Amino acid sequence: MNLGVDLGMDVGLAPKTRASVDLPLDPAECEARAKLAPWLARQSTGPRRLMAPGPDAQELALLLQAASNVSDHGRLRPCRIVVADGVQREHYAAAFLQYAASTRGLASPELLEPDVRDNERAKAFNAPCLLSVAVRIATDNPEVPPHEQWMSAGASLGALLGAATALGYAGKALSGARVHHPAVRSVACRDGELLACFVYLGSKSSNC
Repeated sequence: MNLGVDLGMDVGLAPKTRASVDLPLDPAECEARAKLAPWLARQSTGPRRLMAPGPDAQELALLLQAASNVSDHGRLRPCRIVVADGVQREHYAAAFLQYAASTRGLASPELLEPDVRDNERAKAFNAPCLLSVAVRIATDNPEVPPHEQWMSAGASLGALLGAATALGYAGKALSGARVHHPAVRSVACRDGELLACFVYLGSKSSNC
């Protein structure tokens, strides 16, 4: 991973605007903007605002391919993205209930208030498509320090979301404290993996 190029950009700043005088767009700029439209216009859309349809099996295969085609020093493949089927979503629903109970000091999910149970279960079924981003970070490789592996995993997430937008879908990555709960992490993660985040994908609601 060669990160020695400095593009001179501060991503925290708004892009420069054109002068107040309306000038015709340069044809080359128009063409470039058209090609980059999915990335220039991408915005996160929350799971509850994502409707069917979501990406089908062939489209998901393309999204996963795009996510894997990123900088990866040493070819460690630190990022693994798992598409949740109906069974795995049920497992997540149960794990979210366990997480909610533990954060409230309750011995069992059955002791949760009904509205809390409904809300936690819904988190596993919101949006047509749910993916888990699992990351395995090698700490014993002096040639590829952990921060480079995390950058590679982040690049995979960005490529996934950008590719989904290019296919006409919307989505959002969500993490929070729940991804560290053992019950939640065990649904999709293998030994030694961390659950970095969830990705929800679908079509934007007409109300958005």
